[in-house]
Amino acid sequence: MTVREITPKEAADRLGEFAVVDVREDHEFRGPLGRVPGARHVPLATLEARAEELPRGRPLLLVCRSGARSSEACELLTVLGRGPVINLAGGTIAWNRAGLPTEHEDPTSLTELLELAGAWLAQVSPLTHSAAHDLISWQLERLGASFESPSHAAVERILEFVEEALRNVNPPDLDLSLAGFRRSLAVL
Repeated sequence: MTVREITPKEAADRLGEFAVVDVREDHEFRGPLGRVPGARHVPLATLEARAEELPRGRPLLLVCRSGARSSEACELLTVLGRGPVINLAGGTIAWNRAGLPTEHEDPTSLTELLELAGAWLAQVSPLTHSAAHDLISWQLERLGASFESPSHAAVERILEFVEEALRNVNPPDLDLSLAGFRRSLAVL
């Protein structure tokens, strides 16, 4: 099945024509890449069960981190008879790289920021969520801090540690996500 795609620039220019559906996980939707303005959050795992909640009468622009899961979502919705559907080529990574506006939901605490960073670390590395959390906890202990009571300086050190650890993995959103985490840290 061929999925119709649109570039971030084209999508931004025509954003009012679409109902935007973001199929990423919760930590991504709230995470450092932000989201396409006006996006409705329907994680891919729940999409089939929630398909009837999606608006009719407008094309659905499906969005994820890189364009892979949203392409899968386009295929699923087409099979379910929903559409038309269009995939955002390159996902929120490409959207951010194009310098397009995003909506952000900053974490409300340093602990929440660390939790989002741990979930992202697990997503982009071979670590499980539990292992990423344990690794961050271990690093925090070495800094005299904990998940429950981190300092700004400890969180900055954790972000430096994560950046260094991921240089070999080099996820495509490394610089974008770390910049987003640091932006959130600055407002806390």
